Amino acid sequence: MKFRLPTIRTEVAVAFAAIFVSTATLFVYIYQARIMQTQQQVAVWPYVEWLPSWGDHGLYVEVSNKGIGPALVKKVTIRLDGKELQSLSEMFNMLTDSTFRDYGYSTIQGRVIAAGEQMRIFEIQDKAIADRIRVELMKRNFEYEICYCSVFNDCWTSSGMEITESACD
Repeated sequence: MKFRLPTIRTEVAVAFAAIFVSTATLFVYIYQARIMQTQQQVAVWPYVEWLPSWGDHGLYVEVSNKGIGPALVKKVTIRLDGKELQSLSEMFNMLTDSTFRDYGYSTIQGRVIAAGEQMRIFEIQDKAIADRIRVELMKRNFEYEICYCSVFNDCWTSSGMEITESACD
């Protein structure tokens, strides 16, 4: 009795090769799509910071988007000694024990900050009052948080120069 190896028909071999190549191509396309999605998200990444500045010009706080995409500002939170405040007026009243109103401000909640754009949140030009408020803010626990998102709804919270991922709740 002779042992014979089964013969493989050419059509079957070609069919299996085509299935293998098609499956490999599918996985390559899925991988490439994931890479492209990541590149798109990075291409619109906003990076929002805020910093205070004081001196002879008074006191101001400026927000800037140092990222490469627009920042959609969802929520702004002001806290003084752990208490959430409703407005800058409330904060200035607590710091000066008066109805101080000689300041300029800009609302950023609900706005879009373009890449490279800078905005002043508030500005006090009276040097004496600016120094008084600056000293009070340094003594106390002052928190200003900006929760913002990219166009792909990836969100972060800026607490000055510290940025953390967030849900903007």
